Amino acid sequence: MNVSNHSWRDLYRAALLEVDRAKLPNAVEEATEAIQRKLHESGEGGISDVEPQALRDALQNLRVLRRECS
Repeated sequence: MNVSNHSWRDLYRAALLEVDRAKLPNAVEEATEAIQRKLHESGEGGISDVEPQALRDALQNLRVLRRECS
């Protein structure tokens, strides 16, 4: 998947819904990278006030998912 063409929410949703355990680690990694980029943008004023909490929550959920698929 071309990460640059997808929003962090799309990639996050795809990781949560991935049923193929062989593809799951890559989906989690792509979503994590997109979220981290978006958080970086937040330091530059590029996101709303509510979104940083949603990003942190999503990262935490991906950490749990990563542990479960290991």
